[in-house]
Amino acid sequence: MLVANKKKILFSLLAICVGLLPLAILEGIFRAFDIASPEQVVDTSSGFSVQQRLFSLNKDETTYVTTRNRALYFGDQSFEAIKPKDTYRMFFLGGSTVRGRPFAVDTAFAKWVELELNRRINSTVYQSVNCGGLSYASFRLQHISKEVLNYKPDLLVLATGHNEFLENRTFNQASQQAEVRSALESLRLVVWLRSLIGQDVESFRESAGQELSENVTARLDEESGYASYHWDPEWKTQVTQQYKESLQRIIEQCNSSNIPLVFVCLGSNLRDCPPFKSELPPDLTTKDKQEFLRLFAQATELTGQPEAALNRYKQCLEISDQYALLHFRLGRTLEQLGESQTARQHYLLAKDFDICPLRLSEKMDNIQRELAAQHNIPLIDARRALENASTDKIPGYEMYVDHVHPTIHGHQLIARAVLDGLIEHKLVVPDRALDLHDYLYLYNDYLNSLPLAFFSNGSRRVNWLENWARRDMQLFELEPFDLRGSLAVVHRQLGFGKFEYARYELDKTLKRYGNISPSVLELALTFQRHGQYQVARTLLEWLHENESDEVLLQQIQYARMINAESMGDRGVAILIYDNYFDRLPFEVQANANWREFIPDIWERVKLENQ
Repeated sequence: MLVANKKKILFSLLAICVGLLPLAILEGIFRAFDIASPEQVVDTSSGFSVQQRLFSLNKDETTYVTTRNRALYFGDQSFEAIKPKDTYRMFFLGGSTVRGRPFAVDTAFAKWVELELNRRINSTVYQSVNCGGLSYASFRLQHISKEVLNYKPDLLVLATGHNEFLENRTFNQASQQAEVRSALESLRLVVWLRSLIGQDVESFRESAGQELSENVTARLDEESGYASYHWDPEWKTQVTQQYKESLQRIIEQCNSSNIPLVFVCLGSNLRDCPPFKSELPPDLTTKDKQEFLRLFAQATELTGQPEAALNRYKQCLEISDQYALLHFRLGRTLEQLGESQTARQHYLLAKDFDICPLRLSEKMDNIQRELAAQHNIPLIDARRALENASTDKIPGYEMYVDHVHPTIHGHQLIARAVLDGLIEHKLVVPDRALDLHDYLYLYNDYLNSLPLAFFSNGSRRVNWLENWARRDMQLFELEPFDLRGSLAVVHRQLGFGKFEYARYELDKTLKRYGNISPSVLELALTFQRHGQYQVARTLLEWLHENESDEVLLQQIQYARMINAESMGDRGVAILIYDNYFDRLPFEVQANANWREFIPDIWERVKLENQ
């Protein structure tokens, strides 16, 4: 009986093998002639694939390029297979902030670091390889870091934390499932079949319209994704622990390879970003919930009376201090009352109590700092750099175009902070420093080299992102309540090249607040300092058309003359000199900041008239 059973089993196995033999032969033929390579189809393993690397060799095997199907998430990067002796190679790892969203890698802080280093050091060629993956969390990045350590890096720069809560997963479940899927997708027959049904990279690009490709199975991509986020402190604790473990693994990898690692602490938009979703704790009684909502609704009706609204919000706080939107409202109300530092604390609590946490939490920020101190890792505080450049150290649209992605000059500020940190820790030794004019030339020259559609494409991506995050549900919360807020909206639109929309917002702001020229002039100065001369010109021309006060007009005309000379429009600068200043230099202290750009402005325009 036992022998008979063994024969049956062997016969069944033999039958299966015979049935699979044609498939095995076909698989062998596909591999021998390199048909249906795994790189031809979209990587659904979400960063865990052993077979599908981030970089692969090109046809002549001289250059590593972003593997075709991974470019949907990472963008296109390349570097030499054999690193030249004079090259210092830096890999920047992170999520969409590292990638430079909503724009592209061209204006991400990694690029500005590369440009400045090559301007300051002549003996070495500095190369930034951008490994910022859309929606990539830290537990995915440890697989990227393991790979890039094989490419002879001189430095790894890690900036991560915003994407940890995008997926409903635990690490073991995600990795095990993805490894099984990865093994199946490595079969050439599976790749061939997937390409037949439109899952090749090119078909995916066309059908997705570049939208579905921009995320890694994020919960918000699903139809019920937004609704799936609920009060779940245990899940948050687990994900936060996994974040710490992922950073520790990356540290171990770099230590084992003896490659320097640098942490970059990222910040987020506090002032102009209400929480995405708010819920009261489930253990709150029905009576307390009803009373909370009654008081909250009363406070909402008192928007124009901040003292009275604050009283109602404080009563809500006594019932529950864990409702994210309550803290955001408290922050706005306290700002109206001039209590900015207390307001900042409530903005931070609004971020941390967000039920849909798309911004790095304070606990994770502290984890980075503790690990950096424990392992003697240089830590670049990009968050502080952007906060210090913000009013009352509360960043809004002036620094971030949405909830976490910096403006272009926000990326420039981060790059400056990274450079300072690298120099401080003697990871790079520059030959010279750059002055204001060097930075202006660097910024303006590079920005002018970008395609015309570069900024409008950024606007399109932000619109898609805000639809994805259900931002239309919070329009009331985003209504500016002061001059700063109104000009922040202008700032944001100008950053996307939406000049007509910005002028419309300026007209509205002028009607609401009256004299706004000093603030608009300061905004123009900000764009001028970051090499965006055309944007500064748009603001200065609006001021020229709308200001009648002679003292302010003198400052505006002076700024217009500097801006024109900076842009190479000598004729315009001379016309202003002739027509407004009557060929007589006239200086006041208010002109000092603009004079820094061209200290010899009077000599230049006067010389041209001789």
